[in-house]
Amino acid sequence: MDMMTMNLTDFKKIQGKINTVLVPIGMIEAHGPHCALGTDVLIPREFVRRLEESIGDKVLMAPEVTYGHSWGLAPFAGTIDISSEAFSAYVYDICKGFYHNGFEYIILFNGHGGNNSSLDIVTEKLADMGVKSLTVNWFIDYREDIKRIAPDPGHAGEDETSLVLAINENYAYTKGVGSHEIPLPKRFRFKDGGKALYPEGFSGNAEEATWEKGEQLYDLLVGKVLKDIERFWSL
Repeated sequence: MDMMTMNLTDFKKIQGKINTVLVPIGMIEAHGPHCALGTDVLIPREFVRRLEESIGDKVLMAPEVTYGHSWGLAPFAGTIDISSEAFSAYVYDICKGFYHNGFEYIILFNGHGGNNSSLDIVTEKLADMGVKSLTVNWFIDYREDIKRIAPDPGHAGEDETSLVLAINENYAYTKGVGSHEIPLPKRFRFKDGGKALYPEGFSGNAEEATWEKGEQLYDLLVGKVLKDIERFWSL
């Protein structure tokens, strides 16, 4: 059920009948020279579209949180970085609002790695309040499965670029992009360190991405997410 297009009458009808809301969370940031700045929003949005076909009668699909925290990519043009404190407080208040509207189960479908630590803080506070939450970080939770289809994943790498191509081939390109490895462990921190970690604003082998791989990834990962949601409902 799409909250964005729902009116008040329809919303009141589902209160008490549906106890789960899914909140997509993304980021606007540099994704190499080749992928859309909104990659981390576009991918969760597409997952929502596909998940709704299976569980749309059981889950309220909320509008996405578009901006997030990206210390690592902040030095690159096109990155709109929100502080971790502001971001976590904002997402917490959104979730608290859903809880007060009767949603006991909250799924945070996250498309951006820089949000992870903030979302951990949010979900701990929600749990103390009585909310049951599930954070889906598709790029981490299912990484080994992803590598069976896209062996060289990364930030705007083979996996993300393929998923974007499967949405719209005008949103990414692969010719001449090449491949980058992260040269330092991410635990090293120094000013503008993201430029050293992510040469040209991406990692992985983007040139090997295809829309066919993107479709295969969506088919695989939607099934994985559905299984995790079923397990979540058993709590």
